[in-house]
This record gives sequence, C-alpha cells and structure tokens, in this order.
Amino acid sequence: MKLYLVRHAQPAPKEYRGFPGPALGEKGKEQALAIAQYLAKKDIQAVYCSDYLRVGQTYAPYAQLAPALQPKIVQALREREKEIEPHESLEQRVQDWYRGEEEQLWARPTAIFSHCGPINMILEYLDPKKEQLDYPYTCPYGCHTPLGSIWELEIGEAGGVDGALWWNWE
Repeated sequence: MKLYLVRHAQPAPKEYRGFPGPALGEKGKEQALAIAQYLAKKDIQAVYCSDYLRVGQTYAPYAQLAPALQPKIVQALREREKEIEPHESLEQRVQDWYRGEEEQLWARPTAIFSHCGPINMILEYLDPKKEQLDYPYTCPYGCHTPLGSIWELEIGEAGGVDGALWWNWE
C-alpha cells in the first residue's frame, strides 16, 4: 500500500498563530503546483486533509487535477498550537486517529495533507525506532519534512515501511 504524507507549502508570513493560519505565499503556490504535478502521476484513491488554510491551498492544485477525489477534512491532522497543546497531546491525537483509520489507509493508495507535527507522529508510529526509513532532513525543531514536500511510503503486509522523501526546494 502506498501512503503519501504531504506537508503544506510555504505560508506567506514566517510567524503566525492560531487557526485557520495564513495563506500560502508566492513560493508556496509554486510548491503546491509541483506537489500536484508529482501526485497526479500516482494512483491516489483517498485524500485526508487538515482544515488549516495553507493545507487546503496546498491541496487545491491537486484537486483540479483529480476532481473525482473528495478529501476527508480531519481536525486530528491539525498542527499543534505550542502555547495551548502539549506535545504529548499531539502525539496521542494523531496516533489515535491513525490507528482508527489504519485499515482504510492501508486499503488503497492514500495522500494525507497536513503539518510537520502530525506527519512526524505518523512517521514515528510507522517507524518508531527510526530504523526503516532514511531521514535526509531534520530542521532545528525536529521536523523531518520540509515545507512543500512529500513522503512516499510503501507499507508492507506485516506493517514494515519503506520509502523516501521527495522535495526540490532549498
């Protein structure tokens, strides 16, 4: 089974707080188009998205290329508000959602459009010892997914994971 973990593209401001968050900046719009073109070549059959503005705007170009797909909007895929939600709560929220949807997620090629924190929590769930995947990127905050990038993962029958990170930005 294929799973695509898509981190939203570059937002306009560098600093922001709260829901629904900022819109994409010009670079982010370019990244969203590149993401759409990359994913259009894949056989994605299900999409899940955070309800933040920049995630929806990252998804929008792909939606135009795959209009038959209707994304499921999932609040559990929201980013963590650092002043409001502790890290442990983020981990519990995302991994509980993933476990609850796992059968559906593994049934067909799926894309999840989200944020650094939820993507890290899914990666941690799939590769808890960080022994199965190569992590070519880690930001100072511990994120393994640059803005506007995609983890393309293959989930094995026994739950093993293989895959790589795709991005073309600096």
